[in-house]
Amino acid sequence: MKTTHILSLGLAAILLLLPLAACQQKEDETSTSVDTLELVESLTYDELTPTASLVLYVPVSAEAQIQPLINRYQTFYEVEVEVVRVDGDYEAYAERVANDLASGKGPDVLFLDYLDIDIAKAALNNNFLDLTDILAEDPDFSEDDYLDGVFEAGCFYGRQYTIPTSFFLPLLLSAQTKLEELGFHWDQIETTSDFLEEISCLTPYAQQSPSFQQMMQSKNYVGMLNLASGISLLDYEKNTVLPDEGALREYLQAYKAYFPYDYDETGRSTLSNFGADNLVRGKYLFWLGSLMIADLTWNMDALIEASCGYALSVLPSQTGDIVGSIDGQMAINVNTKNPLNAYRFIKMMLSADVQSSRNPLLSYVPIHKEAIKAIISGTYTFDVAGTTYGGRQSAYLTEEELDTIIETLTAVDQFTQPASASVNNIMWETMLPFFRDEKSYENCLADLKNKLMLYLSE
Repeated sequence: MKTTHILSLGLAAILLLLPLAACQQKEDETSTSVDTLELVESLTYDELTPTASLVLYVPVSAEAQIQPLINRYQTFYEVEVEVVRVDGDYEAYAERVANDLASGKGPDVLFLDYLDIDIAKAALNNNFLDLTDILAEDPDFSEDDYLDGVFEAGCFYGRQYTIPTSFFLPLLLSAQTKLEELGFHWDQIETTSDFLEEISCLTPYAQQSPSFQQMMQSKNYVGMLNLASGISLLDYEKNTVLPDEGALREYLQAYKAYFPYDYDETGRSTLSNFGADNLVRGKYLFWLGSLMIADLTWNMDALIEASCGYALSVLPSQTGDIVGSIDGQMAINVNTKNPLNAYRFIKMMLSADVQSSRNPLLSYVPIHKEAIKAIISGTYTFDVAGTTYGGRQSAYLTEEELDTIIETLTAVDQFTQPASASVNNIMWETMLPFFRDEKSYENCLADLKNKLMLYLSE
């Protein structure tokens, strides 16, 4: 499923970020908000008693991805893993999990990527085990091993309910010669809207080349652009919608200029892992380098070999920050009978070995610092069964260049939660008439506000 998930999350689906407040809230805001909730008392690390089983629900279409992880887990722990195989599509899987959770049952570990749920609402409705004290007291766990601030994206009302495993970064790779031909310069791009305005102006010139198809590597690229922008639609903790209308207006007006070049009503979203070949030929100018970072240096080598040079940059948000959106994340069922085993499974997913394994369940960029270094440098990687295999080392990039790539992947200013599919759909359906010049921005904005307020109150 993860390949499909990458398409839907990164590029094909209409996504917009739902940045939620970090764990460290201002004291007055936290106390006011928490008073409105019934928070379940958190377990401590010492209260995690051993059991002999672990229950996992596995969608049949993702079994090949999850089974090696189960095998690896059982090499470390004498635990009977009960695998409940769920047939059908992912909608059927999500429905099965939701129904079982509602009846107080369900899996011990929740693969949130496979569930079409509002993660914020689920966390605030006490569907997930509070892991705050468990992480804080675990002597073998240290947040210092991971990217700064990444765990805060799994916090709600100051409590850790979900555990990120990987994140999406709008890292764009280009052939330097093609950018120079059009006169595009990254040093002139300070915001997402700057980028959109620039590529909108340059597209007519690029279209003069018979090999050119589109600026980005796919049509309907709005999902990636929305994620990169960092625009906030909802704030559950403050119970507000559209907290920064000024930034939203500026971004959406800039996207409207690019809309004719991006939108394809058939839903076409062509992705290619062979970025360098298309970049050299000028079919498109920007390839999503974080789609599979193990292939990043290989594509950069190919650009160098073709005498095109490379340009690698992260698209800045609407405020100029670099925003990473949590892609992979997990949680523990609040009704679990096996909390220690569930926690150990998630810890295994956070290990440097698994994080550098390129398991599709992780996708995009891992959160473990050493795993990122290992993948980019090609010094070591592990398959999920624990067998080592050699990473791919760059043929042309210098040590300094490799360090720069690693720094680019790890220099994230803010990590956010992606919005639910329902919020994404509300956003797209209400603003589409504006993009098509069928309604004014003000009318669409009023409609968007009303629908989001209704959603927030549900």
